[in-house]
Amino acid sequence: MSIRPATLSTALTLSLLVACTSAPPPAQPGAAEEEAGAAAHQHAAPSIGLSAPEVPRTPNLQRLPAQSGPRINIWRLGPQAITANPNLLNLRMLIITAGVADPNLAAARALLDQAAVPYDVLDAATTPLTEDSLMVAADGSGRYQGVILTNNALVFQNTDGSYANALTPDEWATLWQYERTFKVRQLSMYTFPSNWPEDYGLRYIEGSASATADLRAASGQTVLADLRAGAVLPVRYAYNYPASVLDPGQWSAAGLSAVRPVLTDAAQPGRVFAAESTTTDGRERLALTMAHNPNFLFSQLVNASLVRWVTRGLSLGEYRRYNQLDVDDWFLANDHYDATTRTIRPDAFRMSASDALSTRDQQTALQNTYDVARAFRFAIVFNGGGANTAAPLSCDAAVVSPDPLTSVSRCLAGSFDWVNHTRDHLYMDFLDYTQSLQQINRNKTIANTLGLVRSGRSLVTGDMSGLGYYNPAGDGDKTNFGLGASNPNFLRAGVDGGVQYLASNHSVDGQWDPACAGCGVKHPLSPSILLVPRWPTNIFYYATTPEEITVSYNAVYGPGGTRAYWDHNLSYQEILDKESDLALSHILSGAAFPHYMHAANLRQYAPGRSIASDWQHAVLSKYSAYSTLPLNTLSWDTLGQYVGRRTAFVKSNARAQVNYAAKTVTITSPTGGAVYMTGLTGTGSVLYGNQSIRYWNFAPNQTLTVVLR
Repeated sequence: MSIRPATLSTALTLSLLVACTSAPPPAQPGAAEEEAGAAAHQHAAPSIGLSAPEVPRTPNLQRLPAQSGPRINIWRLGPQAITANPNLLNLRMLIITAGVADPNLAAARALLDQAAVPYDVLDAATTPLTEDSLMVAADGSGRYQGVILTNNALVFQNTDGSYANALTPDEWATLWQYERTFKVRQLSMYTFPSNWPEDYGLRYIEGSASATADLRAASGQTVLADLRAGAVLPVRYAYNYPASVLDPGQWSAAGLSAVRPVLTDAAQPGRVFAAESTTTDGRERLALTMAHNPNFLFSQLVNASLVRWVTRGLSLGEYRRYNQLDVDDWFLANDHYDATTRTIRPDAFRMSASDALSTRDQQTALQNTYDVARAFRFAIVFNGGGANTAAPLSCDAAVVSPDPLTSVSRCLAGSFDWVNHTRDHLYMDFLDYTQSLQQINRNKTIANTLGLVRSGRSLVTGDMSGLGYYNPAGDGDKTNFGLGASNPNFLRAGVDGGVQYLASNHSVDGQWDPACAGCGVKHPLSPSILLVPRWPTNIFYYATTPEEITVSYNAVYGPGGTRAYWDHNLSYQEILDKESDLALSHILSGAAFPHYMHAANLRQYAPGRSIASDWQHAVLSKYSAYSTLPLNTLSWDTLGQYVGRRTAFVKSNARAQVNYAAKTVTITSPTGGAVYMTGLTGTGSVLYGNQSIRYWNFAPNQTLTVVLR
């Protein structure tokens, strides 16, 4: 699998494509009527496509030159050719960059993409900035509600090594006049602290620049409202310029009325790395003095706050965070890794009733331990062919039963989100229509018999098969033939079986949308089915204890491993640290996709402990140290519906305009479907953090005007 560091979704894709396993089920009443061709249960060997088992460390060490020049006067321009109407403002953002190779452009795009905020990019190195760039001549409305500069001077380096500025003094004046007239905020993503081309009230502390910093929110700041009190934000692999704040006695001469630090050095609060400032003519700016990259933890942690600030909390789009964990193969026997012999024993482990009850208790412990995870629930992806429907309901792990796991699963029927994994975990790549439909429907029948509260419109196939990624011989290394090579019999059976949301593999090209980090994919052969990508983890499917995952992980990534990466064998805690870094990056992206593990990972290896819950604790502990924003966990059906709606919205080219005189917002959707808007209250609005989010379902070309409140 290739890595494309410039693409957020791909760069953050986890590395291991591991297959689920299946095994012959316990005696099942009525099971004699086996579907044709299903006599032999398939055992999946690991299918490995590995990339680096850590968040990409693509550095941004761009250095900004210290520049100076005569102060640019906003009043240098003559009368405007377009008569401005500051009451009308389009809800769209403008990114201004100094060339498409600007190393901060990808981070600026990701900042808005993750919140589904519409925007345009103006390459000032090749395209002049004019009044017409910023205003609509017909009605004088503003085209953009906010401006993002990839660096404060829009500086770029010529081939001869000299530096140049992408905007002329007149263009700077045009931009600032627009910001003043329409009360549009400006965000400078990467700033050299000086007084040119304009003064943010910051001065570089000579000799202090580096590629590392540890930052805290400044006392009294309100920009980063969702940060945990006392959180230390790490800036790594990013060039940065610590600054001091200009003496207030010099503000007026610098054209400033206020300077408010937002981020300071954790150990030396006098060193400032971000500050709000207001000019004497009322323009509001936010300047950050460090380079960015979409994969940087620091950038991801502050993105949502920066969007909220630069849009004044009113925008098309929405941003929320999700913590979804699927656990596959419940009821089946799993392969088991022997840490002593370093071999995999087929079908050697099956969850016990005690493991199952402990999973519920571990879930409750996670909910109670972390205030951001009150909604967390495991999604249990089950194969009913491994259950015994004759087993009576019991909440006692010591129950006398034909199958204690089935008995306590009845007890846990409402504790998890149960998701169809087909009856017997057969590969869906080559089954005919009847076989495929039986695998889907018979698993639903077993779930109904057991009383499992399940997502009825969702399906996770064994090894996410049936989607054109397979080995023609069955087991073994797979080839990606593309979604066009999906099994049409299976897809037709899925539709007839009521499947609307189908799990796909985020590690397989074509099964996710690289142009839209949080979007699902409508299957090209069956558009009524939405593919919801899942992220694999390096918590290998056959590991049940810390020792087993540690030995097997290092056999792959340790020195001398099959895909050697680390310079030493990692401990269990180090593995959890690396894996939780990857998961945290996914969560902060705002994509609602699940991670997935397997039933063996739920073995209670110590009281109240499993590898799966250890991983969750590592993720939630790390996340909670930084943020107070709650993490949503949705049932698979609700998740699929949300991903489908958000995908439709992102691709709809919806537009909106605020009329401050009428105190209204007018929204139009050319294609119809879902529309999300942040900052409006009213019917159907929901609160996330301290922001209100509204949703509508539009008809094609529908226009709706709502009251701004």
